[in-house]
Formats: sequence, C-alpha cells, structure tokens
Amino acid sequence: MKNRKPNLLFFIIPSLCGLLIFYLLPFILSFYYTFINNMVEKKFIGLANFVDILENPMFRRGLRNQSLFIAVAVPTCLTLALIFVLQLKKLKTRQWIILLISFIPFIIPSGTIVYFWKCIFDVNGLLNKILYILNIPIIDWYNSRWVMVFVVIMFIWKNIGITAMLLYVGLNSIPKEYYEIADIEGMSNFQKFTKITLVYLSPVFFIAVLLLIYNSFKIFKEVFLLFGSYPCEKIYMLQHFMNNQFFSLNLQKLTSASFILFLLMGIIVCILFFLQKKYSDLFSTINFDVEYKGTCSKKKNYPARGFSYIITFLIVLPIIFIISNSFMSSSEIINRYTSDITLDNIKDIAVNSMHFVRMGFIPDNPTLAEYFKLLFRSPEYLRLYWNSIILVVPILVGQCIISPLCAYGFEQSKLKYKEVLFFIYIIIMLMPFQVLLVPNYLVSNWLGFNNTYLAIILPAIFNPIGVFIIRLQIKGFPKECIEAAQNDGATHFQIFRYILLPNIKSSITILSLIIFAEYWNIIDQAIIFIKNTYSQPLSIYMAQIVQKDLGMFFATSCFYLIPVFILLFIEKKYLFNEIIKNKL
Repeated sequence: MKNRKPNLLFFIIPSLCGLLIFYLLPFILSFYYTFINNMVEKKFIGLANFVDILENPMFRRGLRNQSLFIAVAVPTCLTLALIFVLQLKKLKTRQWIILLISFIPFIIPSGTIVYFWKCIFDVNGLLNKILYILNIPIIDWYNSRWVMVFVVIMFIWKNIGITAMLLYVGLNSIPKEYYEIADIEGMSNFQKFTKITLVYLSPVFFIAVLLLIYNSFKIFKEVFLLFGSYPCEKIYMLQHFMNNQFFSLNLQKLTSASFILFLLMGIIVCILFFLQKKYSDLFSTINFDVEYKGTCSKKKNYPARGFSYIITFLIVLPIIFIISNSFMSSSEIINRYTSDITLDNIKDIAVNSMHFVRMGFIPDNPTLAEYFKLLFRSPEYLRLYWNSIILVVPILVGQCIISPLCAYGFEQSKLKYKEVLFFIYIIIMLMPFQVLLVPNYLVSNWLGFNNTYLAIILPAIFNPIGVFIIRLQIKGFPKECIEAAQNDGATHFQIFRYILLPNIKSSITILSLIIFAEYWNIIDQAIIFIKNTYSQPLSIYMAQIVQKDLGMFFATSCFYLIPVFILLFIEKKYLFNEIIKNKL
C-alpha cells in the first residue's frame, strides 16, 4: 500500500495555518504584554501583572460569578435536558417535531428575544406585577440576589434543545438488548439508569458539557443587552472585565487575565476528559451475555406526553410573543409596555406612578403598519440586513470546507502528537471571544483589516469548533469502508469526497447552524472591529432600535428570524432524519 501520510497533511494544513495565524501565534506573541508596565514605557516588570490581576477585585468578582454561573447553569441544563429526552423517548410519535422546536431557541438571535425577558424581570415587569397583586413589596430584580437565577433561566431556555439533541442521539445508540437483559437479571429502573444509561452516555455527557461551557460564555450577549456594560456585582462577568480593559487600552492586564483563563480552561478540559474516560471504561466490565427476545410496551404514556408538550410550549412562548406583538399598532404597544401612565392604560395595574407591563399574545386590532414602516420608511434596515448576509455567508462556506477536511486529516493521520494538537483546538474553542481579543486585534492591525469584515470573517472561518464537531462523527464512521477503499487504490481525497462526505451531512448541518447562530447574532466583534455605523450588521441595529421604537423592533425581529427558519427548514432533513437513524 502506498504511504498516504504526506497527503493527509494537506487536509490539516489549511485549518492549522489559520489557527496559527489568527489564534495561536498571536496569542503566544501577546504573552509579551504580560511582562511590561504599559504600552508607552514598555518596561519589563516580571510577573507583576499576573499578581495585580489575581488581586484585582473586579477580576476576582468576574471569575467568581462566571464560575458560579457555569457550576449552576451547566449541570442544571444537562439534567433538565436528560429528563426531557427520557420523557420524549417514551412517546411513539412526533419526537422529531418536538426536538426541532426545542432546537429553535439555540439559533434565535439574542436581540430578538431579550425584550421578552425584560418584560418579565424589569421593575415594571410581570414578576413584580404578580407580587403587587399578591400584596407583596415589589423588587428591583436587576439588583437583587436573584438576578443570577434569571441569567441561568435564559441560558437553559437557549441551550436545552441542542443538549437534548445530543443526549437523544446517545440514547438511541444504546443497544436495546442491554435493557432487555437487565430486565431478565432483575435490575430495577434506577439500576438500569445508573449502570447502563449514565455509563454509556458518559462520552456524550463529555461533549455536551464542553458545548455548554462554550455556550456559557455566549450568554454574555443577553447579559449585555439587558444590563449594559456595568451591571450589578452579582452578574459582573469576566467578559465585562475584559471588555472594559480593552476599551481602556490596558492590554497588559487583558492579556494577563487571558492567559490565566486559558490555563484554567485547560485544567477543566483535562478533568472532564479523564472523568468520561474512567466512566466509559466501566461499561466494558458489565456482562450482557444472556440472549433475550421481547417486545416493548405500546401503551400511550400520557404523563410523558404532557411533560414534553409543556416544555415545548415554554420554549416557543418567547417566539410567539415576538411574532404576535409585531401585528400590534404603535399606540397599543406603547400603552402595553411603557412604564408611564397614560390615558389609555390608566385602568391597568399601576403603583407609584409606574405602569406595569401588560404582556399580550393577541393584538386588540391587528395591523401590518409596523411592517410597512419598516420596509418603506427605514432604508437603513435593508442595508444592515445585507451587511449581516455579507458577513455570515463567507464564514459558513469557509467553515464547511475547511473543517471537514481537517477533521478527516486528524482522524486518519498517524501524526505522533495529533491528540495534543487536537486538545489545543478544544481549549481554543472554549475560550470566550474576550480572551482572544488581543490576538485578533493584533492580527487585524498587522494585516490592515481593522474596520473591515475581514477582521471578523477570517478568524471565524478557522474557528476550531467545526473541526471538533465533525471529527466526533468521523470517529464513529466504519473504518472497514475506508480500508476497503484504500485497498482498491482510492486516494484520500477520493475517500473523503465519495465515501465520507455523503455520510457526515448531519454534522455539517449542525456545524452550519451553530456558525450561523453565532455570527448572525454577532455583537461583541462587530462593536470592536467595525467602527463605521453604515457597515455594522443588523444585530447592532436590533440592540439600538429596541430603545427607540418598540413597534419597529418587533417587526424587525420577525424579519430577522426569517433566515433562521429558512435555514432550519432546508437542513431539517439531515438534522433530524439522519440523527434519528443514529447516523451522528
């Protein structure tokens, strides 16, 4: 057989070069800033910056809040997703429809839904309205000790669908014979759950936890839109600290904090990896040698159906809220959601000259006025919409070309340290944007890309998450197929093009949805790298218009959701049909 090792390097090199140029090398070079006193004198001061960061009360507060959030939100979301999927599996029909609906929040732009949460948690919101009706003093929730709970709720709402999808695939991959044999051996449901389900799902838990940690840093968009750059100390996150350091041009403090976080994330990934390896190895010690033939019960499970439908309704409720309110007139929207008491809402519940919101899902007099105003009186909207498309499409195309090639190269190559390199991919993937802010900023300056889309597009194309997701599916691809093709003289490119690529469409679909959700919803990078107002994407416009014209905001949100639903409709075939057939 011919030596194909050199050929595989060509699969890895494009992604690796992008990783080195836009992430790793600038990140290492930025290490220089951690040893100087400031950007003017550039005097060597040793480890003083690291000491200052560790003693900085704002950094410690951000790290504490971020750690608390991850410690609460990730296991809670994972647990609820597991319960949801276990109940969903009891249904005989409509499983994929419920999964589809539960996945929608993950790809919904933050700017379209954040006002729903504001209507609930604001001082004149629904929660305080209920307290007032119950004759309980109202609370400033944004500055209360419960404010972190609200962030956790938003996180769970957004991520429970994609977590459930991963767990659903994992549950489908467990052979039913294991449970049938366990029944013969007299195992209780709890024993089957702990000794079969949890153990067999440990690799899936590892993947789900990594993605949840990755997404836990993305919740900053919602926090920023709701609470601004300087929220109360209970939800002051690491991203707040690092953004503020960047805008004050304190690069030495920012890079010091970045390296500390990089080290911490590396330790977390190592711990998670060894834990999942330990528990997945336990599965090989369980004996399932008994033969059994039986049938499953076909009784309808009404509790499971009711639970699944309730969760699904709660998931789609914010979306229904946005769509229904877009058909209200401007006057109705003002009277419903203003905190001021007017002649039209004077009969509503109010206290201390403050009007409580009257959240509605059915317009009093439905109208298309806001849509006409948006399309014919707001030319900037169409321009910013086009800006978002220009930004997202090249990233999607680049990721869907570069990542599958690299993932195949990683899986098939015999490079000595490829797992170490892949481990670096995972750590960089988990880093929040603020950690890589200085490297991205340096590269953009060197290449002259600042204030252009290339400053965002090029690093995004080489984001390691694509290689991570696609390699997961390639690992499960039958190696016998590849070996047979190699024995017949097929090159690696032919194997990739004609054998592998048609069978990994589901993971490419998931990747495209994740990338689309991330960059159609872009806020942080756009604020920093695109200074020209006319070049900014629609996501920035959404954050601004909600403060100016609420009626326009609802109509804009609906138009903003159209590409999301179009993409989901086009790709649902691979996203769900192949997943349900256990091809992921």
